[in-house]
Amino acid sequence: MRKAQQTRSLIAAWFDFMPPTELPVAQEIHRLIRGIAPEMVETIRQGNLLLSINGEPLLAISPARGQVQLLVFNGSDIDADVPGLEGVGRRQRMVRLRSAEPVDIALVERVVRASVDIARRPHAPSLRD
Repeated sequence: MRKAQQTRSLIAAWFDFMPPTELPVAQEIHRLIRGIAPEMVETIRQGNLLLSINGEPLLAISPARGQVQLLVFNGSDIDADVPGLEGVGRRQRMVRLRSAEPVDIALVERVVRASVDIARRPHAPSLRD
């Protein structure tokens, strides 16, 4: 059985295969997330860089044509507090960051901090609920 945490070289390879237009945006998002929550475990799943805390998927960096999406798996818990989140599903929300525009650092930091704060709470609801 494979381990949940994958090697740094696999994560680096994920970035290496990213289109050059989306690469700087994805790297900036990744840098901001790691600065806020260095304890997050990284894996590659379904072509996305998935970041988890305590075994629960929390965030994902998802490249798309002309943009990079920051997927927030507990986004419904924070969407009232953070403008800029899109989606109406049961739990997941996202922030779309266009490759041709500078990364909105304040928005990304706010979303990541809110998501991580909820996940760090002692009785945080499971994303599987």
